[in-house]
Amino acid sequence: MAIIPKEEVSRTIRDEPPTHFSLRIKSFSLISNTSLERYNSGNFEAGGYKWKLCLYPKGNKDRNGDGHISLYLEIVETDSLPPGWEVHSLFRFLVLDQLRDNYLLVEDASGTPRRFRATKTQYGFDRFITLKEFNDPTKGYLVNDTCMFGVEVFVHRESVTGKGECLSMTAEPLTCSYTWKIEKFSELDKESHFSEVFTTGAHNWKINLWPKGHAEEKGKSLSLFLKLDDLTTLLPGRGVYVEAKLRVVDQINGKHEENKLQNWFKGSKNEWGWRKFLPLSTFLDQSKGYLVKDVCIIEAHLLVIGAIEKLSPKPE
Repeated sequence: MAIIPKEEVSRTIRDEPPTHFSLRIKSFSLISNTSLERYNSGNFEAGGYKWKLCLYPKGNKDRNGDGHISLYLEIVETDSLPPGWEVHSLFRFLVLDQLRDNYLLVEDASGTPRRFRATKTQYGFDRFITLKEFNDPTKGYLVNDTCMFGVEVFVHRESVTGKGECLSMTAEPLTCSYTWKIEKFSELDKESHFSEVFTTGAHNWKINLWPKGHAEEKGKSLSLFLKLDDLTTLLPGRGVYVEAKLRVVDQINGKHEENKLQNWFKGSKNEWGWRKFLPLSTFLDQSKGYLVKDVCIIEAHLLVIGAIEKLSPKPE
């Protein structure tokens, strides 16, 4: 909740009724004599947004409103607004003088629009009017135990300051194992080679092998990467979180070379792995079992445990 300091409050008299919403209360004393601390009006529309009045008939004690009526404006039904929404609005509160048929108008004297947003949906006055003045029969605000409040809301600017995403973790993660057997390894003539596509759920994957190393590891190491290959999972704001193991199989001793990763695959980050997966000197050593009779075996084990999607406005 945010309030407008007392020194910035303007109080004037006018004849015109409220433009956007009026709240008439009968038997006001019954409300003020009950344990009801706050009354929320029904929702109303102004400037293309939904709002409500929040009235504390005995004052908002949490905001030092004792001895006053506290009155606030709150923006509501914001679930359809995009992440990071802001609505900059001026507002005015009114209370009817039933004896003179005019209105006391209370507003922010600075004329500065207030910034309604997800973390601050409410603005108003902790000390809108003293109970002494409100209950004074000569003032005309409470006549025959009936009163009427009003509000006007003027939206000056709307903005979206950020983006959002929805994270969903999977209770039963999807798993996948894939084996890539590469024969005639010595005849590989490209810098990098991709495996066939393998699938977990809705996601397609490939292993990317650089037999003579990638970037600064060229000529030094075997480089190995896991790539998310299904572009439909890489639409803006979407991604998948994976735990994976890539392994070069030791076909003789069973002492496999294995590395693990835990990463989000999304956007331009659709490939993760290691430039320095295994030194070429070790890989090419026949006694180590990684390359036997010009055959290399690479395995991938995947665990898909989460996904993200872009948050977007709900349809009208």
